Amino acid sequence: MKKRYFLLFVIMSTLLTSCSNKIVYEEKKTDPFERFNRNVFAFNQYLDKNIVKPISTSYADTVPINARKSIRNHLSWMNLPTTIVNSTLQMELENTILASTKFMLNGLTLGFYDLDEGETKVQQKDFGSTLASINIPEGPFLMVPFFGPKFTRDLTGVLIDRQNVSNASPDIIDEINLVEIPINIIDKREKLSKSIDNIYESPDPYIKMKSYYIQNRRNKVYGDKYLNTKNDELDAEFEKLLQ
Repeated sequence: MKKRYFLLFVIMSTLLTSCSNKIVYEEKKTDPFERFNRNVFAFNQYLDKNIVKPISTSYADTVPINARKSIRNHLSWMNLPTTIVNSTLQMELENTILASTKFMLNGLTLGFYDLDEGETKVQQKDFGSTLASINIPEGPFLMVPFFGPKFTRDLTGVLIDRQNVSNASPDIIDEINLVEIPINIIDKREKLSKSIDNIYESPDPYIKMKSYYIQNRRNKVYGDKYLNTKNDELDAEFEKLLQ
C-alpha cells in the first residue's frame, strides 16, 4: 500500500509540473542537483570500475558470442510486454501489433532465438515516453544510485512500468525478473563497454555522461521531432563532448 501511495505521489508531482503543449528544453534548469548528481556519479563509477566492469569483461571472455546474443534476445523479449502496453497508450497501433506478434512468435523459444531473424522492427516504448507523448516535461536530470542517469519523468516511468509488470505477472515471472536484473546490467555494460570507457577518459566524465544520456534519450523518445526542434547551439556543444 505504501508503495502505491509513493508511486501516486511521484506521478502527481510530475503532472503538476506540466504546463507545455510542445517540446521545450530548459537547459539551464536541467541539472539543478548537480552537486548531488556528481557524488552519485562518483559512487556509480566506483562500483562500475571495481565490480561491474570486471564481471562484464569476464562475461565477454568466457561466454561465446552466440550465447550472449541469445541472452540479449531473451532480455529484449521479456521487455516486449512493456512496449505493447505503452504503444497502446500512445495510440501507436502498428507498433503494438508488431510487438505483440514478435512476443507471441518468439515465445516459442522464450525469446532466446529470434524466429523472424530481426525482420520485425519494433520501436521500444516505456511509460516515460508515454508521459512525453502527452507533453509531460522531462523534469530535472538525476543520477540515480546503481541505475545511472534519468530524467525525473523517465524515473517515474520506470517505477510505473515495473509496478505494472509486477501486478500483471505471476509470481514465477517476478522471480525471473529479479534474477535477470543483474544479468541485464552485465549485458548492457558489455555492449556499451567502448562508449562507457570513452566517457571515463574525458576531462569531465560526468558532463559527458549527462550529455550522452540526454541526446540519446531525447532522440529515442521524440525521434525526428527532437532532431527538428533541438537547440542548435547547446546541442553543438553536446556533440563536441561526445567526439
